Amino acid sequence: MNWRHAKPINLLIALVVILALLGGLLAAKLMPSESALPTGPVTGGFQMGFYDLMSQRKEIYNVNLHTVRNVLMANITNPDDNRFVLKGKFTPTQKKQGRIYFNLTPIYYSSEQRGLMIEGLVDQLMYSNYWMEPISLSNQSLVVGQNGSIFLYPMPK
Repeated sequence: MNWRHAKPINLLIALVVILALLGGLLAAKLMPSESALPTGPVTGGFQMGFYDLMSQRKEIYNVNLHTVRNVLMANITNPDDNRFVLKGKFTPTQKKQGRIYFNLTPIYYSSEQRGLMIEGLVDQLMYSNYWMEPISLSNQSLVVGQNGSIFLYPMPK
C-alpha cells in the first residue's frame, strides 16, 4: 500500500486551525466567568399567594431572599401556619438573551399539611430551569419571573 503525502500547505492550515482552537479554549478557561447575580449582597422580602377559584382556597407565604456566594437563598414561611418552612437555594445555571436561568435545590422542607398549592410551584422549580429577566420601566428596575411574578429591584427590606 502506498501512502500519499499531504501537501505542506494543507499541513500548515491544519496546524493553524488546531492552534487557534487550543488558544480559544485556553483563553476561555483563563477569563473570569461573569456572575449571573449582582456582585453586592441582595436582601429583601415579599409576600406571594395562591388562590384556587373552584375550592375557594387561598394560601399566603412570606418569602425572604438573600445572596450568598452568587447563590440566591430563599426562606419561605406561612404566616398562618408556623409549621410550614421551605428553605432552598437558587443556583444560576446560564444567562441567555437577558434572562438568568436558575435551578432550585431544596435544603429544608417542613409542613404538616399535604396537597398545598405551593407544592406544585416547588415541583416546577425543582425539575425545570426557572428564568428571571431584569427589565427597566420609567427608571424603575423590575424583575419578571417565568411564572408571571413581577417585583421591584432592589427589593424593599
